[in-house]
Amino acid sequence: MTKVQASIALGFFDGVHTAHKEIILSAADTATKKGMRPIALTFDRSPRELLSSEKIEYISPFCDKNEIIKALGCELHLLNTTPGLLNMEPEEFVKTILVGKFNVGHICCGYNYRFGKKAKGDTALLQELSKTYGFTVSVFDAIELLGDTVSSSRIRALLKKGEIEKANTLLGRSFSLSGIVTEGKHLGKTIGFPTANIFPEKNLVTPKRGVYKTMVTTPLGSFPAITNVGINPTVGAEEAHLETYIPSFSANLYQAEIKVEFVSFLREEKKFETLEELKNQIQKDVNML
Repeated sequence: MTKVQASIALGFFDGVHTAHKEIILSAADTATKKGMRPIALTFDRSPRELLSSEKIEYISPFCDKNEIIKALGCELHLLNTTPGLLNMEPEEFVKTILVGKFNVGHICCGYNYRFGKKAKGDTALLQELSKTYGFTVSVFDAIELLGDTVSSSRIRALLKKGEIEKANTLLGRSFSLSGIVTEGKHLGKTIGFPTANIFPEKNLVTPKRGVYKTMVTTPLGSFPAITNVGINPTVGAEEAHLETYIPSFSANLYQAEIKVEFVSFLREEKKFETLEELKNQIQKDVNML
């Protein structure tokens, strides 16, 4: 039996933002029209982790990336990021991986897609090799939103500046962080504002320290909330984390996984002189919901 050809979206797809979605949706659409297998092909981690000492901060963890890509109609396939793979010549990557392993029939990628040793391969080379190996290529131009090109690096920069609404526009959804609720110092409960505390994965980008309007998904449903990103200087916390207060919510969430979706930035993180001042400010924050 002849192996079914694949319509493949190529890219790293960190965050799966609006430009990524266009590429992935096109690969899925081509697969449907031509009876191909819809695949989004990427690396299990950024090649920069091996090629440099740069700290990588991802917009989304693998589980979120997988969920979003599946919803767009493609299967997510990961290539192990190894020195051997990164040192593969561009044509060998096409011949061995795309053709040999996945039987590629069509490729969708962005205008700036690079591949192979020292990133020597580009979209022009893909177009050239398509004639030799019998596949077609669709190259997508940059998408501009809010006056600049949509990119993962731009989204990271916006998050670090606390410009959540702009980042969400580029993502096409609300930026979120998830984690298991851990037990804290119970200070929030003492002053009447019990919080659910999570420590997101360390390799994920975190927004600018401060207080945010959020939407929190729990095992009991989704609720509007207030989330502090930072170390809570008033009580001298040491490690940056998320503290979320859900008004009129009293259920115990310890050891439950919650998802915090960021809606907008409310204010800077601040050290208060007294707990009463902190309590008054939290109430003002809640009134912003």
